[in-house]
Amino acid sequence: MTQYVYQSDDTSDNIILKITWLLLNIGGLLFLLPFTFIYGFTSGPVVFVMNIIFCLGLMIPLMIFHFHRRNIESFAFATQLILVVMTSIKVYLMGGLLNVGTPVYVGLMAPIYALTLPNKKRAVFIFIFFIVSLIIATLLNPHGPDDHLFAHYFVGLLIFSSFTFFTLYYYTTQLQRIKAQEKKRVKDLDELRTKFYTHITHEFRTPVNIIAGMVDQMKKNPSKWLNEGHSIVKRNSRNLISLTDKLLDLSKLKAGSMPLNFIQDDIVLYIEYLVESFHSLAAVKHIKLSFSAEPKTIRMDFDPDKIHDIIYNLISNAIKFTPDRGSVKIGLTRIEDYSFVLKVKDTGIGIPKDQLHRIFDPYFQAKNHLETLKEGSGLGLSLTREIVKLLDGTIQVNSIYNKGSLFTVTLPITNRAPIAQLPLPPKASHDGSVMLHTPAVERQDTNQLTLLIVEDNTDVIRYLQSLLAPYYHLEVAGNGFEGLNRSLEIIPDLIISDVMMPVMDGFTMCKKLKENIRTSHIPIVLLTARVDSDSRNEGLKCGADAYLNKPFNQEELFIRINKLIALRHQLQLRYRSVHQEQLSSDTMVRSDRCKEDQFIHEVHTILKAHLADEEFGIKALCRSLGMSRAQLYRKFSALTNTTVYCYLRTLRLKKARELLLTTNRNVTEVAYDTGFKNLSHFSRTFAKEFGHAPSKTKI
Repeated sequence: MTQYVYQSDDTSDNIILKITWLLLNIGGLLFLLPFTFIYGFTSGPVVFVMNIIFCLGLMIPLMIFHFHRRNIESFAFATQLILVVMTSIKVYLMGGLLNVGTPVYVGLMAPIYALTLPNKKRAVFIFIFFIVSLIIATLLNPHGPDDHLFAHYFVGLLIFSSFTFFTLYYYTTQLQRIKAQEKKRVKDLDELRTKFYTHITHEFRTPVNIIAGMVDQMKKNPSKWLNEGHSIVKRNSRNLISLTDKLLDLSKLKAGSMPLNFIQDDIVLYIEYLVESFHSLAAVKHIKLSFSAEPKTIRMDFDPDKIHDIIYNLISNAIKFTPDRGSVKIGLTRIEDYSFVLKVKDTGIGIPKDQLHRIFDPYFQAKNHLETLKEGSGLGLSLTREIVKLLDGTIQVNSIYNKGSLFTVTLPITNRAPIAQLPLPPKASHDGSVMLHTPAVERQDTNQLTLLIVEDNTDVIRYLQSLLAPYYHLEVAGNGFEGLNRSLEIIPDLIISDVMMPVMDGFTMCKKLKENIRTSHIPIVLLTARVDSDSRNEGLKCGADAYLNKPFNQEELFIRINKLIALRHQLQLRYRSVHQEQLSSDTMVRSDRCKEDQFIHEVHTILKAHLADEEFGIKALCRSLGMSRAQLYRKFSALTNTTVYCYLRTLRLKKARELLLTTNRNVTEVAYDTGFKNLSHFSRTFAKEFGHAPSKTKI
């Protein structure tokens, strides 16, 4: 039967609906046929004929069902309406409800089956139509002495049918609601998995990109990059191993196969040692990291590796999501002789209240955390919870959005393990791939183009510096917010940016830069591990000029940069060749260069309005445009390959030549009208521009 009703685009729910409809109609037909032949003759020819029609009313839909299997909902709704109409006609022909029994309940199949369809409003409509049509069919019959029984009979039918219908209605709607919730849960889980895989892919691709790139650099120039490249490769190899270990640990914990190795020692001393190793990481963001314990010594059973993982995940998360100059506090307390409490409190971005219950989900990161696209796989808290459960403890979180979070871990105190003293080696910094200082790159040529690298991973920065430093002057920003501010400050010639960064992601930075008239002309290359088409489309919508996946090919990166620089040269030629008076009518309609056209047109309009004012200069122009001198110089030079001063001088000289050719003013008047107060200076610059003195311009 399943194979018979199946269509290529059917869902499992549609198949169930079709089978249910078939079974109900076949069952109803088998039920009616005996009554039709046994009782049909005794009830008169009219009723017998009606019974035959009634049976045909069930048989015909069964026969034509084959041709309407694809749209079961509309087909079933139509057949149920027909069944109700036929039931009403039979009730009328048999003299009303008082003279009818079984056929009424066969007609009740229509609204009951309609309950199996997704649209419950149709089911209610069919039920009401069924009851009303039976009443009308009864009332249309002649009145008799037993009419008073109609009310009793009808009330009984109404109670029975309503109870049956609405019981099934409640059951089916609840079932539908549960199914909808399950579908939503599966969909949400799928979305979270997608986000999780996006983050985990980024975590894998970034070190792979660094390793592959630095190996090439070490091969090309071993004398320069062998030592530093070896350190970078080794550090990122450790990052890959650590990430792999996290995934394996989580799978072991879920499977219940993670072993425990308890020792009995002073847990305060061990945790203090672990906290000390985070000071260098906190110092990078100027975060105050403090530790306190009461009492100063707590001897208990613990697994050093598991405690290390708990401390590492909680503190690294706290530092990661705490802004610069915030604070992270770690506190240890003992509750009598049975509980040990660890608290990690930060002044970070917090977690929305409606998301707190899901924060330990392995496929979940709080929405505000995902929006900032901070580096991290999202495994830390899930792994921490599983470890705490393995140790028979509990973990809780309290958080205020934009204020901070408090994680509380409670572990039982026991003293059954062998007494041991942990050998604590020299404190190693848990700084991941973060370095305290980015190596400076000397500027070899003052005429080099300026490239801004926006990246939160210092190893990636160093790798890009190794590629680009010989050819460009490089500036560095650690996240999108810093990149935005640095771009507005220096107006670079090109920006190379990561996407997944703290504080502000690359997409947001790109969009803000392209919307700002001071930076809209800057080409932006996005380098990211987010390789899905949606991310690529989002990047291009934000205005990115190129989108390269990690690990990227060195040659492709240089080709992209060279192409974008070549396009900038074409833009410069365009603005030098196009007559400025035409900008407002011809070129500004081009949407791809609209902001740049508007900028040049605005500069041209302001300067033209002040041609006669010799005192009007760069400072006044900057005030009119709302830009600093450096921003104006960099923007204007990038678009025209000339300075504002040269542009203004050329504009004044062209206006002077026009006045000399089209008016009767003398040279002195024209010089004053175009902002030249010194006549000899005007004559020299005019002759230099046009090859003859102003006096020889008159015809």
